[in-house]
Parts: sequence; structure tokens; C-alpha cells
Amino acid sequence: MLKVLTVIAGGLLLAGCSIVATPFQVRDVQNMTVASAPATGTAFTQALFSEYQAAAKNEAMVENNWVDAVFFVTKGNKAAAGTAVDPEMAADWKGISPAAATELGGARARLMGYFAAGTRERLPAASARAEVDFDCWVEEESEGGDDTGCKTAFLATEKELQAPAPAPVAAAPKIVKTFIVYFDLNKADITPASKAVLNDVVKAQGEIKPLNIYVTGHTDTLGGGAYNQRLSEHRAHMVSDALGKMGVKTTILDVKAFGKSKLAVPTADNVKEAKNRRVEISFEK
Repeated sequence: MLKVLTVIAGGLLLAGCSIVATPFQVRDVQNMTVASAPATGTAFTQALFSEYQAAAKNEAMVENNWVDAVFFVTKGNKAAAGTAVDPEMAADWKGISPAAATELGGARARLMGYFAAGTRERLPAASARAEVDFDCWVEEESEGGDDTGCKTAFLATEKELQAPAPAPVAAAPKIVKTFIVYFDLNKADITPASKAVLNDVVKAQGEIKPLNIYVTGHTDTLGGGAYNQRLSEHRAHMVSDALGKMGVKTTILDVKAFGKSKLAVPTADNVKEAKNRRVEISFEK
């Protein structure tokens, strides 16, 4: 095997290529073409490995160009290790015409712009394919530009990367703090204890700056449904009016009443329960 690899490498040296393939590099090509996809790294680096692996296999087994296969293997191995290797620079390759170098420079700048905009995270497979297509295009140009298959593939894949990123989904508002004002039986008066709670609400409102403040009135189950609904409404409006007078913006107050339909402490009907006679003040942010 060593003699065979030496003969292969010798042939590559005689071809006058800029990249010299040693017997050990030829072995690396053979190993990579049958290697499994890495289980570590990002989705992009995993896809990048697979694309470089396919390019190396094509160069070695179809094009019989082991020198360029070594090039793809080298970058593929870095991707397998989790490194997001960058696309090639045309200036680093020999034989590329000035016109082709200019076109490649523009294409590379666009590609790096897509990456900066997050396509490696958002579209990992297409981004990896575009990078390997681009590197293959650079290789084609270094060999005279007669083969334009990789350029065509790159321009086709680039259209996928040009799709606008989806609009970010705003985080759903959530309740961040709740205060409770309790009431005496059949009462809606703001007591000194209630006023102390409302003072806490005003202070916290200045610190938290909620988007909305929900004021919801409730009763216990003593009495009929219609009566308790009116009582819960009265309690809710007494609290919201007091908060307005204390400087809370009424434009962010959402006032509702639920009568005896939403109990803090579940009870049977016609049961007195102090913890159910309440108004809840909730901050949403």
C-alpha cells in the first residue's frame, strides 16, 4: 500500500500542482470519504463537513484529482472538529484571472454578509453548501475556468440565503407581580389596610413600569350571582379610582369583575370566605 500511495503522490508532484499530496494525505482522503458525520459541533459545521466530504469524494473518485481532494479534506477535517472555517480568498490561489478574481471577491463579500446576518444559524445546510460551492468555484477558476458547474451551483444556492429572515417573535407579555386588596363582607370601602397595599402598588409601578395593570374584582359565594357581580365591579372600580388619584396612569388600567366565578379558595355556594372577597392588581410586562 505504501508503494502504491508513493506512486500516486509522485504523479501528483509531476503534475506541477500548487498543493503537494503526500502518501499520508492520500490516506487522509480515503479515510474521510468513508467517515461518519461528526456528532459534535454546530448544525453549520456538521453540514460543512458533509459538503466538504462530498466534494473530496468527487475530486478523488470522479475527477481523479487527488490534489484538490486533499484541499477539501483539510477544510472538512477542521469542520469536523467544530471549526466554522471561512470560504477561500481568491488572492491565495494561483492562475485566477483578474476579472475572475474581482467576481469571486464580490461573491465572497456577499457570502460573508449572509453569514454575518445569521444564515449559518438560520440556514445551516444552505450556508454550508454555498461555502463549499464557492470554494469549488475558486478551484475551477484556478484551473482555467473551463468548468463553471460550481459557480452555477453557488449562484443557485445564494438565492436561498437571500431570503429575508423571519421577523422576530416578540416575547409574550407575562404577569410579573400581583397585589391583593381584601374587603369586609358586602363592603367595597378602601380601608387603611387597603390603602397600605395601594401605596405598595404605586411604588412598585414606578420601579417595574408595567405595560398594563389588571384590576380584577371578586366576591365570595354568599348571595346571588347578579348581586355579587355588581359588588365585584364596585370593588374593582373603587381600587382603580384610588390608584388613579394616587398617580397611576389610568390608560394602563384594565378593570374587570368576575363576581363569584373565580374563587381564590374553592368553597360551596353561600359560604363566607374572607380570602375570596378581594381585588387583584396584576402587573404585566
